[in-house]
Order: sequence, then structure tokens, then C-alpha cells
Amino acid sequence: MKLTAMLLTSLACYLVNHQVVAGEPRGSLLELHSCELYAGGCVVSSEATLGGRYMLRAWTFTDGSIDGADLAGLSLAALQASIDNLANPKADPGRVIVYLPDNASSAQRTALLRWLESSQPDLRPNTQFQTRTVPMHFAKTQTGYAFSAGEGISVMTASLESCESGACGQALWYTPRAPTSVFTVALDRSSKIHEPLLQLKWDDAGRRSVFLGRFGQETPAHSLYVSSAELCGPTSALF
Repeated sequence: MKLTAMLLTSLACYLVNHQVVAGEPRGSLLELHSCELYAGGCVVSSEATLGGRYMLRAWTFTDGSIDGADLAGLSLAALQASIDNLANPKADPGRVIVYLPDNASSAQRTALLRWLESSQPDLRPNTQFQTRTVPMHFAKTQTGYAFSAGEGISVMTASLESCESGACGQALWYTPRAPTSVFTVALDRSSKIHEPLLQLKWDDAGRRSVFLGRFGQETPAHSLYVSSAELCGPTSALF
């Protein structure tokens, strides 16, 4: 516990002071799954094989560049549908739709695709995916986080400041599929995803099915999990 507290304190100080590696793409991640990530064992077991077959990852970049193209202020998203539970890191990536921002230049979109292929272990260059260029919005709100891509995707999380610990017996069963420096689990307040290219209509709410994280940070630990209880303390500003 003392070591975790020291790591969290160091991380909080680090992010506040904005000490970063020059040129390294970095920012925030929202990863929505179609299964519970933090729940009781019975719920997780019931969803392990038939649930979790859809996943949306969205990134927003605060700094960094690829091949001279500045990524600051841009967002990127990938929607996947698979025969496997995508919360499992060994799951087949399935079909992938990549959403690119309409306010980016051609060079920036190319850089975003290159970053996606090089930084996400399951989305290598040989992965087949289609792309859409749409208006995108990723922001922290008074009630949590909000993300939208075009007319077909909107996600809102519940407030991280409520510090609800959940029912007895609940636990973290998965970690983000996307690489992160630090992450937590949030409640899906409302998510609506309609994608004709995947013949997918996925609406959900009220489940702990969202990972929020930071990526590209030179942190004291890799994929450090911050619980909702710890978010009530000095780490509340991490997300």
C-alpha cells in the first residue's frame, strides 16, 4: 500500500508539472466494452464467452507528433466487432472501423493511422480496417467524460467524483486493451453506437464498462490501476 501511494503521489506531481518526453504522442483514452469490467464473478463469468464482442477506443492528443505532423488537439477512434470477447487481450481484433477527425489535414490523418498501427499491439499494419472522416469531440464535462464521432457514436461516463466503491464482492477483471500509463474504471452513463458498416446497433448504460486512461506519459509505472476509492484522494486530477 505504501509503495502504491508513493507511485500515485509521484504520478500526480509528474502530470501536474507537465514533464514529458519531447515529441512523444500523449493524451487521454476512453475504452468502452460491451461487458462489465469491474463486477462480481458471476456477472463476469456469464459474459465471458458471449459478451464483450464490441469495443470502442477513443484517444485525444494533448501533445506530440508523428513524421513532423502535430497531433495536439486531435482525436482518433477505433470501433471493433469480433467473434471473441475483446476484453481478453488475446481476442481476435475482428472487423475495425477507424474514425479520423475532419478538422485534421491529410498529413495529420496519415500520421494518426501510422500511430494507431505502431502503438496498438492488436492493430498491426496487416489488420484490415475501413476509415471514416467525421467531426469528433472528446472532453471532460461536469458529469464525467463525453465522446462523439459523427452522428453514429456518442458516449458519456458518470462522474469520477462520486467515488462509489461498488457492491461487496466486485473486483477488476480486465485491463485496457490499449496501452496506458495509468487507468481507472468508470460507469457508462449512456452510450449509443450505430455503425452500418458493421451492421451494429449497440446502446448501453449503467454498467462499469469503461476504462479511462492516460497514454504516452513517462510515469513511474506501466498500466497503473487507480481504484475509485483512490480517486477520492490526491489522484482525482489524473483523469
